[in-house]
Formats: sequence, C-alpha cells, structure tokens
Amino acid sequence: MQITFYGATKTVTGSCFLVETGDYKFLVDCGMYQGSRELDDKNWEEFPFNPASIDYVFLTHAHLDHCGLLPKLVRHGFNGIIVSTDATRDLAEIIMYDALKIQEGDEQSGRLTFKDGTPKAPLYREVDIVSTMSKFRTYPYSKSIPLRQGLEFRMRNAGHVLGSSIFEFWLKNGEEEKKIVFSGDLGQPGKRIIWDPDNVTEADYVVIESTYGDRLHKDKNESILEFLAIVKEAEKKKGNVLIPVFAIERTQEILYEFNLMVESKLLNDVDVFVDSPLAKKATEIFIKYEKYYDTDATRLLEKGDDPFAFNGLKLTETVDESKALADRKGVIIMAGSGMCTGGRILHHLINNLEDKNSHVIFVGYQVKGTLGRALVDGIKRVRIFGKEIMVNANIHTVGGLSAHADQRDLRYWLRGFGTGVKKIFLVHGDEQVMEDFAVNLNEELGLGAHIPEVGETVKL
Repeated sequence: MQITFYGATKTVTGSCFLVETGDYKFLVDCGMYQGSRELDDKNWEEFPFNPASIDYVFLTHAHLDHCGLLPKLVRHGFNGIIVSTDATRDLAEIIMYDALKIQEGDEQSGRLTFKDGTPKAPLYREVDIVSTMSKFRTYPYSKSIPLRQGLEFRMRNAGHVLGSSIFEFWLKNGEEEKKIVFSGDLGQPGKRIIWDPDNVTEADYVVIESTYGDRLHKDKNESILEFLAIVKEAEKKKGNVLIPVFAIERTQEILYEFNLMVESKLLNDVDVFVDSPLAKKATEIFIKYEKYYDTDATRLLEKGDDPFAFNGLKLTETVDESKALADRKGVIIMAGSGMCTGGRILHHLINNLEDKNSHVIFVGYQVKGTLGRALVDGIKRVRIFGKEIMVNANIHTVGGLSAHADQRDLRYWLRGFGTGVKKIFLVHGDEQVMEDFAVNLNEELGLGAHIPEVGETVKL
C-alpha cells in the first residue's frame, strides 16, 4: 500500500492524493490549482498517472481546488465511481459549470493563455461535465460502506462547507489491514449553519489540512462585532462595502449574519447586493439540504425564518444589473471570486478601490499570488484589466469568519487519535505554515508529522 501526494503539497490548492494497493487505485480529491499564473498553468499539465487506471475518486467537498479537475480526469479516460455526499455532488456540478463558463469566456476574449502568452483551450467541455455527473454515487455520513473486497470507507462531517466530509478508509491487502484518515478541509467549531467537525478516534495514518496551522482565529463573536463596526462606519460616510466571497459557504454564512443583524435591529435600511449568479444557485442548494443544518439554523426554519433572506437583500442576475451598481453609494456588494482572481468583484474593485470611504472586507483565506492576497498584504497600487488603480479604500481581514479550523482546532482534532497514529502527513498549507505546525505537533503533542514533497510516494 502506498500514498502519492500530487496536489495541495506545500501549497493550499490543487488537492489530489493517490492511494494504491495491489488490487485497486483511488484518488482523494482531484482539484484545480488557484493563485499565481504558474499555479494556474499547472492545471493544463498531463496527469502524473493514467486516469483510466483509477477505480474511484473520493471527493471531500465541492470547492474548486478539490473538485475542479474531475471533468478533465473523465475527459482523459477515468471511468470509475466518484463518491461523495449528495450536497457535495450538487454543489460540485454548479462549480464545474461555472469554471467552464469562465474558461470559455476567457477563450473568446483571448485571455485564456499560458504565462508566456501562448493560447490554451478550456480544460474540458460541457459533455465532460455531463459524463462526470453520471459517475457520482452518494452516501450518508457515519455509515461504513464495504465498497469492494479490501476497501471499506466511512464519511464523517468535516464541518467545513455543506456536505463536506472526512474520509475514513479501511484498506486490506492480503492479511494486512491499515486505516487511513483524510481530514479534507476541517471547519471551525461553532459555525452558524452546519454541525461542528466529527471527531475520529483511531487511525494508522492521518492526512490533515494545515491552512491555519500557525495561528489562532479571532473569537467568532468579536469578529461579528468587528464586521458590524466596519459596515456602520461605511454607512456614516455613504461608502460602499465590498465583500469578495466564495459562492459556497462564505456567501451563506454572511447572509445568515446579515439576517440576524437586520432582525435584531442592529442594521436598518441596508441594501445588500449578492452579485453572483453562482452564489444564488449555491444558496438554493443550501435551502434544499436543510438536513445538514445544526440546531440554531434548524430553529430559525422552525420559526418560519429563512436564514438567507432579509429586508434589503437583492440578488443580481444580469450583467446590466451588475454594471448598474457602479452608480450606487452606501451599499454592500458581495461578489466572487473570493480571492479576487476573476468574476464580478474585479469590476467593483475598479469602481471603489480609489475611494477612501470604501471598505473591502476579506472573510476567507487568500492564496499567495492572488489579487486578494496582495490587497491584504497592503499593496498600494494594483492593475486590473490593464488599468492601474491606487488603493485608497480601507482593507480589512475578519479572520474569525473563516471556514477553516485554526491551529487550536487542528490540534484538538488530532488529539482524538491518541498515541496510536504511526504518521501524520501535513497538506493543504503554505510551506512555512506547515513547517511551524509540524514543529508544534512534534514538540507539544509528541506526534510524528511529515510534510510530503510534490510527487512523493510513501509506503504504508
């Protein structure tokens, strides 16, 4: 048995891990790289394995950096089964179609090029997405599934986004059995909509994300108050508030908070525009799968309160509706992409970054090489669509609203395994963050943590 680490290795994107025994091969995730042009170009490289030889893909959740290359995998010969929850399946479908739409739009405009300017074709076409969706098989949380001789799995709630999963695998080759756990992306405890991550108590090997392995988040309630204070400050000076959001989870979490603020009279007469057709579709899927809600969200529903709707909320659909927001002042605009790598948020940044009364609130992780990361790091001048823009707007990072566990949460989750784990593999984090986290785990908890190289194969 062996694992090869092909993606999310010393970086936070492109999750892809290959597990092989003598009898079968499977992937955990098949995600797209996001961030710099160099990372983006990696999506067009050939797979370092034969897609036709893969029997299964186990999909932890529907973010692009975990599911984005599934249609490419199918296009190049994969004909196996994709395993996920039902919510992950539905969310992955709209994410993959949106990625295709962006690629085809860039192709038509001539922007779909490699870093050296060479044109490139979209990674896949609609027919590949249709074929991909036909390969999904969905299962519930907490039920052990013997998929075939020597391969049993169980999905547990990862608490990251709707339908996100931790995967437990019991693998047998001959008389030898090993248990491997893949954390996927773990969420923060105490989130508003979905349950906290499940604890897992035993494993031989653990592959765990480490996005925030070097830091602690601000208190959730303090973050909400900070968020509200920024909105109030903008309101006084009729400045706009831009919130770059991920369509899945970040949008719904922020809508949930706005709903509570409006109903408790903390905000009055506020206009909130969700300028993202993808976020609208994702919210509809959230409404469909209320079975994944935690107690607080369920209680709102039982009272007849839609957690994602409130007076002042407006959903824009057309490009013309989006363009009309350029003339508005004193409004809140939520738009993708969450790291400002594309989408409608770029046009809103062009219209607002030079205004000292405007505010930009980042509520999610910003990968190195993205415009979002540059703004968070304090850049004073940016170029968007060839236009140079001074950054006079107020830039904020509200870390307590992150969808990822912080160092304390990760350590707590790992403690559940006790001392029986043979090896912990750190993935899905910046290299320095993983190095700091590895030292912390080794010194404080006595756990053996290893940071794999890209393409490294580890025999179990």
